[in-house]
Amino acid sequence: MQAILRVACDRLVATEPLHCEPESLAAEAGIDPTVARDLFPDGNAVVRTVMESALRRQMDYLTRKLSEVSGEDPVAQLIAFGKAGVEWAVENRDDYHILNLPLAGQVVDADELVRYHRSLQTLTASMLRRVRERGQLRPEIDEVALLLIVRAFTYGLSRLYVDRQLRVWLPEQADMDKHAILNGALDAFAEMLFLPGAAQPIRSDA
Repeated sequence: MQAILRVACDRLVATEPLHCEPESLAAEAGIDPTVARDLFPDGNAVVRTVMESALRRQMDYLTRKLSEVSGEDPVAQLIAFGKAGVEWAVENRDDYHILNLPLAGQVVDADELVRYHRSLQTLTASMLRRVRERGQLRPEIDEVALLLIVRAFTYGLSRLYVDRQLRVWLPEQADMDKHAILNGALDAFAEMLFLPGAAQPIRSDA
């Protein structure tokens, strides 16, 4: 199964994604086509499995990283959560690219996609609410708007990494370590959202 999914993944991230019919994947992976057809009835089933597996890996990574930060500091949690999201995209470019393909909503179970996005939204909102209760969040920022801003920032930063556009946006810092750029961007973003002295920079060990 993994060999078939690997070939499907390679095709999906190609400049022009090819069809992922089980037989053609099996031929490329060197597997009996009958075995592939028994595992996956059609191409959509293959793509669905690839995407749902990527979703689970991403959630496992985010959850693990968040658990490493003290629950007593929601500001540090938010920064760590945002950092983990971008780092996962950088370290798993293919998975990130696949999850953001237009066909994701066509083949992945709608309920699972909704649960995925709602879980991220609920978790982020909970941390933001705790930050506001502690008086560390700028009072003029609407919670709904803030959720969108946070999502847009982490998504945009991830795309800059995944699409290798950093060299275009930061031509004079082309040799800078990617983790240094990530930390700097997140620290600056936190300073815009949180009241002075609230956010503590989280440095990468990588």
